[in-house]
Amino acid sequence: MAETEGIFAETAGGVTVACTKKLIETGKLPRDERIVLCITGHGLKTAEAVADHIGAPTCIKPSLREFDAMLEGMEAAV
Repeated sequence: MAETEGIFAETAGGVTVACTKKLIETGKLPRDERIVLCITGHGLKTAEAVADHIGAPTCIKPSLREFDAMLEGMEAAV
């Protein structure tokens, strides 16, 4: 979800999405209606679950200037 939707949920959030997908596939939830999922846990609770798939965190000083510079560096790398 973090890569495709911009939502960094804890691993239980993935279970919610997977179960909903299965319920849609089996016809227990309508395929043609909007469905809202409530995912309340953030990924920082279970960061160790994805540690092997992401790089080391970028540490910056608490300033907007440092944040902007970091973003510019990330955009340049893409």
